[in-house]
Amino acid sequence: MMGLATAYYLSKAGHEVTILEKEEDVGGLSRSEEIAPGFRWDRYYHVILSTDADLMGFIREIGLGEEIDFYETRTGFFTDGSLHSMSSIREFLGFKPLSLWDKFRLGLGIIYSSRIKDWKHLEKVYARDWLIKVFGQKNYEKMWDPLLLSKLGSAKDEVSAAFIWAIIVRYYGTRQKSSKTEMMGTVRGGYHTVLNRVRERLLSRGTVILTGHEVDRVEAGKDGPVQILCQDDKALEFDRVIATIPSPELVKICPGLPDEYRAQLERVRYLSIICVALLLRRSLVPFYVTNLTDPGFPITGLIEATHVVSEEILGDRALVYLPKWLPAGDPFFLESDARVTETFLESLTRIIPDFREEDIVASAVHRDPFVQPILGLGYSENIPPMTTPIANFYVVNTSMILNSTLNNNQVIQLARQMAGLLS
Repeated sequence: MMGLATAYYLSKAGHEVTILEKEEDVGGLSRSEEIAPGFRWDRYYHVILSTDADLMGFIREIGLGEEIDFYETRTGFFTDGSLHSMSSIREFLGFKPLSLWDKFRLGLGIIYSSRIKDWKHLEKVYARDWLIKVFGQKNYEKMWDPLLLSKLGSAKDEVSAAFIWAIIVRYYGTRQKSSKTEMMGTVRGGYHTVLNRVRERLLSRGTVILTGHEVDRVEAGKDGPVQILCQDDKALEFDRVIATIPSPELVKICPGLPDEYRAQLERVRYLSIICVALLLRRSLVPFYVTNLTDPGFPITGLIEATHVVSEEILGDRALVYLPKWLPAGDPFFLESDARVTETFLESLTRIIPDFREEDIVASAVHRDPFVQPILGLGYSENIPPMTTPIANFYVVNTSMILNSTLNNNQVIQLARQMAGLLS
């Protein structure tokens, strides 16, 4: 999505653009898949928040503004062996795992956090320490630790407070001011619709899209064109090149990067993801997100996308995602699809005791090695610049996202910034 959006803005500014994509289809983490005959949806769970102004602006610009549908969603917790809803003030007040004082402190802490404007000082403390200080130990254990686990897996104790502050601000804005209900949106047809429209717009402007072109090496002279060598031994030359791939992959294909810039790229650590998508014969929970507070789960959350997909598309079926976030290089990432599915379904049965494999219409396992950068202490001070020391060679990738989980609103912001740099 980073590459497509950057190409879109550059072509709009009058540049001649070529996209090199190693897969047979464009879209990266936003790609979709036909999970079952006649049913296609995103490979990973994506939603649009009401605070995602840049993303919604981009979608409107490509002519899909009328295709965005917002849904009232609910949030659940699996704690002390049972499911609890936390989707309204009444449910919040009746949430038994927290005392009345803890609830008061939680609500006050969210309001306080949402009003913080200067986040730089938050980069100096760990999220865990800051959350305990603001919300208290019990709230941390029952609320924030599970949320961090669902976003970061085993890396949850490594991020700064600025990371969780940004999440609070982003999600706090999803609640309608009048009703305080949580609203999340999707484009009809999912990101498949968005990617197809972006592709159409690019092609209409003369952009060349070369799929199945994995880059093997980037070579550049002092001031001349940049040469790209693909794995099929094809050599291509361009006046300027922008890399939008993760930093570890970038380091491999750019042997000419100076040591200092290379070190900046290598300092960024990523989380990997394995995610099982299930098309089911029935809905499992009334929540879009179910946070897991009880220990021992191999999955880091339960996301039922049923609640943000129209009945016209789903029919009487349900769509569930079971993710697991892992440190890059974790051996579990290499487990077989069958083993991953078996392990994740065991967790699902623990949450939903009457779940049966007969409920499954179809399933798919997706995995990507470099997804979410780990935003540790002082992260903003170590982000590499978009302009590299190699002449006419530029970088814009997800390592440049500040204080947020990876989401396409941030991606659109960075793509527009990169295009502005060259226009």
